[in-house]
Amino acid sequence: MTPLDGSKGLAEIASARLGRPVRVQLFEDIEDEAAFEGIWANASLLHVPTAGLVAVLARVRRALKPGGIFLATYKAGEGGGRDSLGRYFNFPSEAALRVAYDQAGPWAALEIHQGLGHSYEQEARTWLQVTVVRPA
Repeated sequence: MTPLDGSKGLAEIASARLGRPVRVQLFEDIEDEAAFEGIWANASLLHVPTAGLVAVLARVRRALKPGGIFLATYKAGEGGGRDSLGRYFNFPSEAALRVAYDQAGPWAALEIHQGLGHSYEQEARTWLQVTVVRPA
């Protein structure tokens, strides 16, 4: 297992809880090739600017071993914007995610599930969970 987080502060907290080092790195900077059996990005890519999402997904795909699984979650919407705290979110639609993943692929499988959840401000939101598999 190779834990990583883009935030130095969160990586320090995770490291203390895990009792092991946590790599500080953004998904945009991943250079690993065929290194991971799985990558879990829960609410991690929703701040990536829409224009850069395909490139990030291609990096993640390259970092997966053949047959590797990648799961990511996003707040659903119809394009990028800021929340009430001023933070940027890409707010993709399911169709936009399918296009982005297809452009970063190919993938052996691509599934998108919708579910209800909340934002940080406790506002009800639709979330999209994407699961893909790198071809073996």
